[in-house]
Amino acid sequence: MSRQRVEKERYIIIISIMRPSRVEIDLKKLEDNIKKIKEKLTDKKILAVVKADAYGHGAVAVSSRAAAMGVDFLGVGIAEEGIELRNAGIQTPIIILAQELKERAEEIVLFNLIPTVCSRDFLESLEREGKRQNKKVTIFVMVDTGMGRYGVSADEFIYFIKLIKDMSFVELLGVMSHFPVADSEKDFTQKQIDKFNELTKTASSLGIEIPIKSMANSAAFLLYEESLFNMVRLGLLLYGISPVKNINLSEYKPVMKVKSKISFIKTIPPGHSVSYCRTFIAKEPTTVATVPLGYADGYDRALSNKGWMMVHGKKAPVIGNVTMDTTMIDVTSIAEAKIGDEVIVMNKEITAWDIAKTIGTIPYEIVSRMGKRLPRLYV
Repeated sequence: MSRQRVEKERYIIIISIMRPSRVEIDLKKLEDNIKKIKEKLTDKKILAVVKADAYGHGAVAVSSRAAAMGVDFLGVGIAEEGIELRNAGIQTPIIILAQELKERAEEIVLFNLIPTVCSRDFLESLEREGKRQNKKVTIFVMVDTGMGRYGVSADEFIYFIKLIKDMSFVELLGVMSHFPVADSEKDFTQKQIDKFNELTKTASSLGIEIPIKSMANSAAFLLYEESLFNMVRLGLLLYGISPVKNINLSEYKPVMKVKSKISFIKTIPPGHSVSYCRTFIAKEPTTVATVPLGYADGYDRALSNKGWMMVHGKKAPVIGNVTMDTTMIDVTSIAEAKIGDEVIVMNKEITAWDIAKTIGTIPYEIVSRMGKRLPRLYV
């Protein structure tokens, strides 16, 4: 038997025993989304946000493909995420989008990560670590224009970047700020843009060069052309999900699908309850299908008696409480349903926004919580 045949049969065996609940990631759709974005940003840099395991899509696979598509930077939330990408051989510049503690400077410098800085204490620790490792440390400064999370205050901004100008091992690569309501409050967002413009122009007038200026997230990219500056930071839009409620973006395609299979099926009589706490009691004979996917996989318990899945192209309501490993659905009206049938948990018929609206949250949470227990298939 040839090696190719052996590898093929090994692959078939692996697929045949894979857990029926799974996440499918369409990397071609990711490529198409990036291509469309690049066509609109011919003169600007793109940072692909891949924190939180690329919003549940798989950081290494997504980052590799995004890098191959020519994005300029990758954005992570913590140093460990950046180190994971470096260990996977990814050489694209990686920015840590939140400020780390000074104790983490050694790893940040060692793995050539670009930290976001907004405190003098952390800034000075990077200068010392750069000197110790004899390496130039490029940084971004975060200025707070209204987010109230991380960021140098507007009043301190000029003083802060003057400190960097006098350092030997720290170099200012760029300045960024962040929008809290770009999707919903135009006046507040415009004030943030104006403040950022004012601060960066003042710095330039004092001879302080800021190579990269960045404000726009996915929502601002769509709604505020004046926020684009010369780098955009895109997360949700890369993955084909609208960052703005009630706006359907047909040109960007969802990259993630979540699927499972019916693992058990039975009919219960009137008065019979389903799942913990007996929150569902059948009023008539009900065909219950058990799906081996639960809140430990990221399917929120708040979807109990509210959510739905698709079987044979038809809606199957969630009944009873979602459990750690399983969810029960009502397939009474789907006569053809049987054990082994595919169940659609999330795709174009049940979008991340559909699920988010059902339980009063945001699509970021829905996709990023799809757990590591779910195998990811890249197609």
